[in-house]
Parts: sequence; structure tokens; C-alpha cells
Amino acid sequence: MSPALLAPPPALPKVQRSSTGEMTGADAHSSLTALYDVAGQIRAAYIELQGQVRTMLTPSAGGTDAQGK
Repeated sequence: MSPALLAPPPALPKVQRSSTGEMTGADAHSSLTALYDVAGQIRAAYIELQGQVRTMLTPSAGGTDAQGK
């Protein structure tokens, strides 16, 4: 299994705010972009894990098919 899949998931980014605690449109955009990047990392790990499971279930790779043959 890929070592990256055994690592803890990335921490969610902190919401960006001004020193007064307000959030501007630019702050919101930056925060959402950072959150989107984390979601992309999680999706990539999920796709890699799915590929590894498919490989393990392929009979030619020594795995079994869906019927357990």
C-alpha cells in the first residue's frame, strides 16, 4: 500500500479573516481555494486506493474476482 495512504489526512486550512474578524471576498476566495486543494488531495488518495483494490481483485494479479473465484 502506498505510504501516502497511511499518512494522516491533511489538516483543513484556517479560514482567513482580517484583524477585525471580518471576511472580505478575497479572504473567502483564498479560503475556498485552500479547501478545494485539500479536497483534491483527498480525492487523489481515494482514487489511488481504488486502483490498488482493483489490482488486488484482478485474477491475473493473484487476486479474486467479484464472485470469489
